[in-house]
Amino acid sequence: MVINNPIVSLSLVCLIFFGHTILSFAQIKHHSTSGRESKRNIKVVAHRANNGEEKYPENSITMIQSCLDQGLQILELDIRQTKDKQLVILHDKTVDRTTNGKGNIADLTLQELQQLNLKHEGKITRLKVPTLEEVLKLTKGKVMLDLDIKIEGEDSYRRIVDLVKKYDMNENVLFFLYDVADIPTLHKLAPNAQILARVRNSEEINLVQQYPFIRYIHIDEECYADATMKSLIDKGYEVWLNSLGYYDRLQKSNGTGFEQFLKKYPHITIIQTDLGLELIRYLNR
Repeated sequence: MVINNPIVSLSLVCLIFFGHTILSFAQIKHHSTSGRESKRNIKVVAHRANNGEEKYPENSITMIQSCLDQGLQILELDIRQTKDKQLVILHDKTVDRTTNGKGNIADLTLQELQQLNLKHEGKITRLKVPTLEEVLKLTKGKVMLDLDIKIEGEDSYRRIVDLVKKYDMNENVLFFLYDVADIPTLHKLAPNAQILARVRNSEEINLVQQYPFIRYIHIDEECYADATMKSLIDKGYEVWLNSLGYYDRLQKSNGTGFEQFLKKYPHITIIQTDLGLELIRYLNR
């Protein structure tokens, strides 16, 4: 149909133009993020559930709650086991650094462990070492957890898997595996578990891609390559790299750590840091 009326033609042009503008704005608005989320489509991981404010002990319930309040996207937690096979959240093999006690966690019962108090910046607090179950109850439906399992054995994995199932948190938990050889064992125990597989070389990157259920890959700096990482992301993988250590220290000292990190490693989708809130602010800038 040909339209000869110039007023009608102009009206149609305006409708098309403004309709396109409104659609474009809606698309932009749909992809926008809240104030504490990254606008660069990079997820931020709070290492040891530490948001970087240094107000509370690492891995403590109070620190975890602070991370939830501040809108952190992923919390990394360290799982240890007591003498009576109770699962607790503590980074070190011993309680010496983080509590007012001494000795190996594996030599203490849960009751003995909970008689101790967590330390923060050398001062003893009233906070206790939390259990994994306490943390699951607190965080269910609120955040993604990365479980750094610092105990070995299929029995330990099974009890962790059972707790995650009990609270229906398969969608909210990543099982971090140091060794790709453990992938079949964990997948057999928990077919629906989300696995974060650590890779150290190109051979392990290729091996992980043979498991269709894995979507998260933890990259060591030594095996980072732009083309490989971009290819993984294009295939739908989440590529995880840590800024811990050198780049975090550089960020604290002169504010250039994250800039240098992303310049060297541009093709990643998840960053683990001790400065979670600062990284989110940087990404939003």
